[in-house]
Amino acid sequence: MSSDLMRWSGEGYGLARRQPRAQRELAQRAELDLMRLIGDAKYNEVRAVLRKRMTEDGMQDVTDVGLLARELASGDAYIAGLLVPIVQEFARTTARDIQDFGRGWNFR
Repeated sequence: MSSDLMRWSGEGYGLARRQPRAQRELAQRAELDLMRLIGDAKYNEVRAVLRKRMTEDGMQDVTDVGLLARELASGDAYIAGLLVPIVQEFARTTARDIQDFGRGWNFR
C-alpha cells in the first residue's frame, strides 16, 4: 500500500491516523509565516547592503567634488566663495538621496 495513511513505525509499515484538518492548516500557516520572515530578512539585508554601498560611494563623491573645488579655486577666495555653495548643495543632495533610498518600494 502506498497511501498517505501508511507510516513507518520501526517494525514496518502500519496504518497511522491522519492529522486533523486544523493541525494541517496550522502547520501550513506556520510554514508560510516562516517563509515570509526569511523573505523579509533577505529583502532587508539586500536593502542594507545597497544603502551601505551608496553611502560609501556618496561619501567618496562628496570628497572628490570638494577636492576638485579646492583645485579649481587654487587659492582664489572669490572663486572658492562661488564653489563652496555648489559643493554644499551636492553634499546635501547626496545625503538626501541616501536617506530616501528605498522609500516607496513595495516588493512584499
